[in-house]
Amino acid sequence: MSSAATSEPTGCKPVPLSRRWLRRLLWTCVCLISLLTVYYQWENRRSARELKLARERLLERIGTENWLDLAPPVVPDEQNFFALPVVEQWMHRDGRQVRYVIPKNAFLPPNFVSPAILENEADGTSHVDYASWAQSRDLKGESPAVVMNRELGDGNGLLPKLAAGLSRPFSAWKPHQHDELAAAGADPYDAIQPHVSNVNDQMRQLGLHLRVAAAAGDVEKARSTALILLRLFPESASSRHWLVGSLVSLATHEIAFEALQDALGKPAWDENGLHALQLQLGKINDLEVVDGALSMETLTGYGVGLFIRESCRKDGTAVEMLRFGREDDSWLTRLGNQATRLGYIYGPTGWHDANTAFYAERFLDLLGPKGETAWLDAAPRIAALKKHLEAEYRHLGWNMRRKISAMALPNIGTTFDVAAKTLFHRRCLIIACELERHRLARGTYPASLDVVKEALRPFTIVDPAKPTQLPGYRVEPDGYVLSSVRDQSWDWRMKRTP
Repeated sequence: MSSAATSEPTGCKPVPLSRRWLRRLLWTCVCLISLLTVYYQWENRRSARELKLARERLLERIGTENWLDLAPPVVPDEQNFFALPVVEQWMHRDGRQVRYVIPKNAFLPPNFVSPAILENEADGTSHVDYASWAQSRDLKGESPAVVMNRELGDGNGLLPKLAAGLSRPFSAWKPHQHDELAAAGADPYDAIQPHVSNVNDQMRQLGLHLRVAAAAGDVEKARSTALILLRLFPESASSRHWLVGSLVSLATHEIAFEALQDALGKPAWDENGLHALQLQLGKINDLEVVDGALSMETLTGYGVGLFIRESCRKDGTAVEMLRFGREDDSWLTRLGNQATRLGYIYGPTGWHDANTAFYAERFLDLLGPKGETAWLDAAPRIAALKKHLEAEYRHLGWNMRRKISAMALPNIGTTFDVAAKTLFHRRCLIIACELERHRLARGTYPASLDVVKEALRPFTIVDPAKPTQLPGYRVEPDGYVLSSVRDQSWDWRMKRTP
């Protein structure tokens, strides 16, 4: 064989190295895109099933997926206690923010020295420390309560103005929640939630007026101040179906009930005043207030999840409302936070659906079943939620299916127990009004609640811990005790002042 023959080519020319790498790169990209497409489809489908099941459960428990169905109807100003001119002068608007700014010591005269309120933890009662307050004063033969009541006066002119609106049947914060939710459209968290400052301080000032007026025997002031105390903040807060509204309602009712417990033991009540108190107290069921608030939080959280999903599919602007981390985080953390935002914009729709479903499911777990005794099992439900969240937080950095919902779920603590205890004390006060009417008519308290049970028929007065029976009742030398099967710390004691 000649040398020329050996030099002839035997096949195709070898592919250049750069082209081989390009083919491999393209093939790798095709494979990755295919896998990513499969993952997106799988994620979207399984999350859509989770969201469907959550929605079905939501409809079964709450009965609607439209938060407007739970929002209280709009109350015309002429029927709204909170729309009184004296209240509206406290309202201040700053763009989308609404704040009720009440001056400090609004209900106390200038330079008034407030007395101490002495708490007796052993029996759950409290009273004004008149002795210490009167030590450096010349009372000129009058009782400390009468002098203090005169010095307190009419609350800088506010009490008569508020009393003029007590005939209005409703008390609701403005702007009305229904209007705000309707205006917010698809994003319920864009609705204005008015903020009321110094609430507890104002409640204690009103409570002091009530305690002192009752001790001084000022029948008209005691009656009107008691109703103002119950209506101004507690009733208006309970009509706002947000979780924060229910917490304000519980806190302010607790302050009001402590003052009422003290005041009802004083000689300042007549038939009309006691009946008016019963009607006001009977308006509200504290467990229903909490149930309504948690139901609204479930619906609005569910709705916001859907809103964010749709926005991210369109322009991604809604993801700006999601705050991951803080401004002073390290650059690496901020980079990770930015990657998270981009992930929710360009990642699978299923990530949004999974977050929405998880949020709704966990809130529904908190709500539990409907019924008067559902709150009794709230502690295990709350503990189960904490375990869920602890498990999620271990993987929160990378688990996009739970990140938003786990961060958004609140810690409601002992809210159900507090609401049930508040409801029990509310019912004790309703019973106390009837027992006081019996004492005024007959000179003594009855030996059994059976004596006044018929007169109390218009009101629900059963023990929330056992709705088949009335509270326990025991007469004592200086009053009586109403007790619950739930806990001795719930006992409600009346101590009369001669």
